[in-house]
Amino acid sequence: MTTLEKPPLAPEVRPLRRRPSKLLILAGLVLAALCATGTVFVYRNVDATIAVVGVAAPVRYGQTVLDQSVREVQVRPDPTLTPVLWKDRSRLIGRKATSNLWPGSVLTTQAVDGDLPPRPGEQLVGVAVKPAQLPATPLEPLKPVLLVPSDAAEPWEPVRGTVVRVGERDQTGLRVVDVVVAEHEGPKLATKGSLGAVAIVLLPGS
Repeated sequence: MTTLEKPPLAPEVRPLRRRPSKLLILAGLVLAALCATGTVFVYRNVDATIAVVGVAAPVRYGQTVLDQSVREVQVRPDPTLTPVLWKDRSRLIGRKATSNLWPGSVLTTQAVDGDLPPRPGEQLVGVAVKPAQLPATPLEPLKPVLLVPSDAAEPWEPVRGTVVRVGERDQTGLRVVDVVVAEHEGPKLATKGSLGAVAIVLLPGS
């Protein structure tokens, strides 16, 4: 009886292990270092702040900006905002505010560089009024008002204006309110205002 011989087993083939290239290792290290550096750079830029001029105390429209009116504030740079740097604050001190400045805000050059009234085409008129000729609500600069006749016997067309300044009451109870009006309305209103024939109506807005 013939015994069948088993075929010889094929030799085991082991995959060759490739050693990592030194160049690839070096490239990986460089890339990791660059990523780490970029992360630190971005973090530092996001976290960076600059010292700017902030408002420490209220400054009304037309009032002078004083040393005690401002303080140093740290903010992150914003391309849409152009605040005055703290180191340049001296160019703001002594200037007139062209808008109401409130604590918590930062100062820009536009806050003191604008023109104060009267501007071309306008006239500044003083209107003398008694307590009954203006609202009990305090008038403030930049508030829009309507100037109307206080004497029904002498009617005239009401005039729109903007408050610039409110004077103190004198011993008789009169106070003068400075109002900006259109140039062609100035002479008439000045005459009526000096006679106490004008009442002030506060309008919505500003």
